[in-house]
Amino acid sequence: MKKYLAILLLTLASCHGSASSGSTTVTINPNQVPTAVQGAFTSQHPYAEMTKPIQQSTVDNQKIYTIPYTRTDGSKGTATYTSFGELKSDQQ
Repeated sequence: MKKYLAILLLTLASCHGSASSGSTTVTINPNQVPTAVQGAFTSQHPYAEMTKPIQQSTVDNQKIYTIPYTRTDGSKGTATYTSFGELKSDQQ
């Protein structure tokens, strides 16, 4: 739980800091995550549930999706993808 909270706080802090440089960060519903990202996430985490995905638009209008998730055993992780479904990081 502490690890998950630390990851979430670091993610929010980095998003907040980047907002001043022209990027935007919003929490979205799981059904708003692009199909390519949903497919990649489901493939890599077949039984995990997305919880409060975050969409970040960068200065050059790229979109990055940070997806906190919960596995069936209750453990948590956070995966980050490009809008094309390319995995950038997965912290478990």
